[in-house]
This record gives sequence, structure tokens and C-alpha cells, in this order.
Amino acid sequence: MLFLSQVLASVVLAVVTARRPAVGLAVVLAVAAGLPFGAAQLVLGTTWHPAVTIALAMVLVCALRNPRAVGTVLAARPLVTAALVTFLVVAVVTSWSTGRAGDLGTLVMQIVAPVAVFVVVSTATAEGLLRPGTVARTFVAVCVGAALILIAVWAGIVTQPWQSEVESSRWWSVEPDRMTGTFDHPLVASLWLSAAVPLACDLRSAWVRVSVVLTLLFAIALTGSRLALVVAGVAAVVVLLRSRVHAMTKATVVILLTTATAWFLQSSAADLVNERFADDGGSSSARLQSLRLAADVWSETIVFGRGFGASEQVTRNALISTTFENPVVMFSIDFGVVATMLFFGALVGILVRTSRETTVAGARLGAVLVLVSILGFNSLSTNTPIGLVVFLLLALAGAPRPAAGRPEPSPGTRPSAHGVLA
Repeated sequence: MLFLSQVLASVVLAVVTARRPAVGLAVVLAVAAGLPFGAAQLVLGTTWHPAVTIALAMVLVCALRNPRAVGTVLAARPLVTAALVTFLVVAVVTSWSTGRAGDLGTLVMQIVAPVAVFVVVSTATAEGLLRPGTVARTFVAVCVGAALILIAVWAGIVTQPWQSEVESSRWWSVEPDRMTGTFDHPLVASLWLSAAVPLACDLRSAWVRVSVVLTLLFAIALTGSRLALVVAGVAAVVVLLRSRVHAMTKATVVILLTTATAWFLQSSAADLVNERFADDGGSSSARLQSLRLAADVWSETIVFGRGFGASEQVTRNALISTTFENPVVMFSIDFGVVATMLFFGALVGILVRTSRETTVAGARLGAVLVLVSILGFNSLSTNTPIGLVVFLLLALAGAPRPAAGRPEPSPGTRPSAHGVLA
């Protein structure tokens, strides 16, 4: 009954926002960032995250309202569409035949629902119902809000959201000093926040861009993620260099960034980062050990995998203290090497087909950095909103600029005959 109520509420929201998809997408992003999977189970009493049901309802309403537009978006990428469909079929058949079908809900959360968001963004943009820049700024706003909460928790201003859920996690007993904010794992928090840094290019005010980037960088440092901090640092430099402001303004910004960095290095918050770079607690050693194990297993899973979640069982049986910490390796064991190459090849294919001149400044860089970042941990094999960020950035990166002499369509205008996003 609770699940049916959640589905009904999701459908109602999708119908109400059918001509204003930016509102529905904002709800998806806010719920995904503010409500971890475990907390959603406790609050709603269902095993389906509300962000998933809303995303699926939105793509269903979109397909019913304008099936031709959705079909055109999918047909514009025939190889990508075929690769994703083939991967999902193989994943379901493999997991079902090996008795691991119970874990397929994670696949829906990580791939099916995010693909739905990708289709909604692409279709609504082509129809003129959505400005991709609005979605990008919404994502940045959600991430800044999450970053401020994370910093407030570190400063002792507010208590940890979903504290019981976070403290029951396995990582908490090992590294309780790493901050998560509204998320349930520091690596999930760091990926979301680092993905928002390059999108700050789309903000109009230079001072707002700087403030947003500094806030995000500080929060990322508190998560203790080395890769995310490096990725966000690269993105921050790009944001600064691409800012179309006076040289004196840039010089002032550089001075402010230098001052802020110097203050951070002298603060207690820097201790966590320094410790992670100096001593990762054996994380790198365990990952190398797991990769050697993967090399021994790969020959058995070239075509047929062992089912979703089997990769974690492999590392447990080998008495390794970590998972394979890489979605390519994990999917190769779970679903087979061939299917895995199809999936990640599809992601790269979407990125390659994006234009360098997109509507959303920084989206292409963000998509590249996110695809790199997800390779650093078991990102797509957990009940976390990682896939949502991946496909959202790919959708934003693929949003073309309006043709010369043709203004960008305003939300709610009637679809024009300009064609559907290719």
C-alpha cells in the first residue's frame, strides 16, 4: 500500500510538471541528494527510492505525451541505445539465472532511472520545454546546499542528518572523521560536489562562481576523498580561466583563492586531507591485491557473468578487506566482460558525440571528470545516486547551442520544427 501511494504521488508529480520538466527534475535531484537509500526505507517503508519512481514516472508521461520525440531521441543514438538495452537484458538474464535477481533493484537505481532522466532532459530540450542551463544551476544549488550542511555538521552547528543510518555503515567504524552531509557515504558526497564545480561556469556572476567553488572545494576536502579533491581542483582552475571578466578581477580572485588555501592548510580541516595523502590506511594496497584477483577471475567471465553482487562475494572469499573498488571490474565479473564493455562503451559514445559548443558551460568537462571519478570506487554497485549524476551530466553535455539567429526556447513554449536533439 505504501509503495502504491509512492507510485501514485510520483505519477501525479510527473503529470503536473509535464510542461515544466525543470520542476520535476529539481525534485528528483533534491530527493536524491537529501534522502539516502537506507533512510528512504525507514521513512517511506518501501525499497524503492522516491527519486527512482519520480524519474520513471516522468519518462513514462513524456513518452505518452510525445512518443515521436522520445523515439527520435533514442533513434538518434542507435548504437548507444542498442548497447544499453543489450547490457540490461544480459544483466537481468545473468542475475536471474544465477539466483541473484534480488539485487536488480540497484541496477534500476543506478542505470534505468538515470537513463530515464537522460531521455527526459534530451527530449524536453528538443521540444523547447526545458532550458538545460536551468537544470545545471539547479544541480549546483542542490550541491551547494548539501555542501553547506556538510560544513555545518563538521563545525558542530547541526547534527549529522540520518545519523543512525550513517553510523551503522561499515565505513563509519574505520573513518568516522570523514564528513558526508546529507549523503550516506563520503565518496558519494564528494562525487556529487565535485561534479558541480565545472557547472559553476554557467553562473553569471564571477563572485558567485568563486563563492560556490570555494564552498564546494572546502566541503570536498572534508569528505577526505583524494581523487575528488584533485578532480575538483582541476575543474576550479578551468572555471577561473574561462571566466570572462577583467584581468584585475581575475587577479583579485587568485589572491582570494590563495588566501583561502593558506587558511585551509593551517586549519584542522586540512589534517584529514594530509592524513589521507600520507597514509590511506592500506586502501591502495588492498586495491592492488583485488586487481590481481580480478585478473585471475576474468577468464571465467568473458561472456557470462556470475550475477549482480557476485564480485563482492569473490573478494570476501579471498579474504580481501575491500571490494574491487572499480565498476568496470565489478560489472565484468557480475555480467561478463562483453556486456560491461557495451555499457561503458555506450557512456563514452554519448560523450564523444557531444559538441564542444554546448548550451551549458562546463558540462562537457564535468561529464569527463565524473566518468573518471566513478572508476575510483564501487560507485555503480551500491544503492546510491551515482548513476543519476553520470547520465545527468551526459545529457547536459549533449545539449546543443541554439542555431545562429534562433533564440533559445523558453520553457513552456510550443515545440518548433527545429528537429530533435541528435
